[in-house]
Amino acid sequence: MRVLLTSVGRRNYLVDYFREALAGTGQVWASDCSPHAPALYGADRAAMLPPVGSDEYTAALLETCTRHEIKLVVPLIDPELEILAPVYDRFLDAGVRLLVSPPETIDIGFDKFRTAQFARQHGLAAPESVLSVAEALQALRDGRMTWPLMVKPRRGSASLGLHVCRTAEELHAAFRSADLDMIQQFLEADEYGYDLLCDFECRPVSVFCKKKLAMRSGETDKAVSTGRAELIEFGRRVAEVLDLRGPLDADVFLTDDGPQLLELNPRFGGGYPCSHGAGADFPGKLVRMVRGETVEPDIGTCPEGVHMFKQYDIVIRRADEVAAIAAAPDNMALKPPRRP
Repeated sequence: MRVLLTSVGRRNYLVDYFREALAGTGQVWASDCSPHAPALYGADRAAMLPPVGSDEYTAALLETCTRHEIKLVVPLIDPELEILAPVYDRFLDAGVRLLVSPPETIDIGFDKFRTAQFARQHGLAAPESVLSVAEALQALRDGRMTWPLMVKPRRGSASLGLHVCRTAEELHAAFRSADLDMIQQFLEADEYGYDLLCDFECRPVSVFCKKKLAMRSGETDKAVSTGRAELIEFGRRVAEVLDLRGPLDADVFLTDDGPQLLELNPRFGGGYPCSHGAGADFPGKLVRMVRGETVEPDIGTCPEGVHMFKQYDIVIRRADEVAAIAAAPDNMALKPPRRP
């Protein structure tokens, strides 16, 4: 069995997790548009593909999968999800499982205003959110919002472009900034992250949760797992009402009134290693699903107190090794990385 991790970047840990899941019965292949992606050099095979935003990307990916009998493709960055979700059936007809949720789910996750609307429609708490200064000022008068407020991009990522406003003047100034088009109630509370998993029929399988201890560039850098009942139940409810296929990274604030949903990212998140260390083993479950095995839900098994601390892993390779991966004439040839 061959698993392909796309846009693999620096996620060497996922390469290792999938290799452990295959346990010698298959290969982990990795692709990127740059030969300088460090995780390429830890995979069993490395592939160069066009940039995700190019017109050739989908066709090149499908040809690579069919030519080399890839059975599971795991997209790892947000732009891929929007591109690949509409062609899920096309890949499935070719015998390839794309680990991507339906287009509607992808859009709900990428549009933070839709995320808040979706939560409230399904009885899940979320911060009050509006799309104009006038609506925010009215919400303040009505008591639905209180200072301070958060101004953010409706379709932003990596915690970029966030502004906390404490006056109407600051609110007007921030909202005039480029790409800031959403106003949300600011919450002061501990932040938690979920790693949820659903099977290929969108049935909930796993709910793992961790408290975020530190962030770096919008990604969880240090965390500790928790099995707190109200958090696990909230995560189970998210997995139940969202049309999710595969993994989901979700963020909540735990307020005095309970969890409030902030974000939905339908892919592996940067904090997943904490859940993996706590026993989540999403790669193992996914490999079993692709093989047609039944994976029973294990919701409620997330333990307390498993800590995750990230560190740098340095990759050193010779010029000829980098060139061997970069020089594919059709941009799809696969080369085995050599180990020192």
